[in-house]
Amino acid sequence: MPKRVYSWGLVKAGDVISFRYEGKGSSDLTTVLVLNPRLPYTRKDKTSTLHLVGLKLESRGSIPTVGSKPKLVTLLEEIGEIDIIETTGIDTLFNVIIKPADLAAGRIGKKGVKKTVYKRIKALIQNYSVYRTYDYVKASKSAVFLEPVVLPKELVEFLTKEPDSPSEAKQIVEKVKQYSEVAKEE
Repeated sequence: MPKRVYSWGLVKAGDVISFRYEGKGSSDLTTVLVLNPRLPYTRKDKTSTLHLVGLKLESRGSIPTVGSKPKLVTLLEEIGEIDIIETTGIDTLFNVIIKPADLAAGRIGKKGVKKTVYKRIKALIQNYSVYRTYDYVKASKSAVFLEPVVLPKELVEFLTKEPDSPSEAKQIVEKVKQYSEVAKEE
């Protein structure tokens, strides 16, 4: 399934997007889980700008930042609920619905997630070195796409399939739990 054309005006916290970002001599395709789409930032020289803040999932279009799929799932589940938008073959177009408890507690605002969410996921961010900020104006000069990311087959089945029987549902849940346990051990 190819990526889907998107608009910078529609980008919100929880979207998995890709765009070309020109940094340090190269213009690589970057895939990011958005945490703050337009965060105001004041530079040292007192000028204001906007930053796109997110977790880098892939670079150059296909090289995963988090090499282990179970660890990627653990990271995404810590942030919120994985919601499948569309799936075809091994590609899965999804977004992450930030945890409802964060919404209720006011940890999600118009600009995206707040500091308390970052504190909760700080250890995971440091372990995988995936936290990134991008100059929003510079990033928005390129096209933006909703990007498919490869997720474990068992997880995609669990999120998309209506089980035929309660025993089949239990089997799928057990597979996903085993997958999560493997990620924690690694």
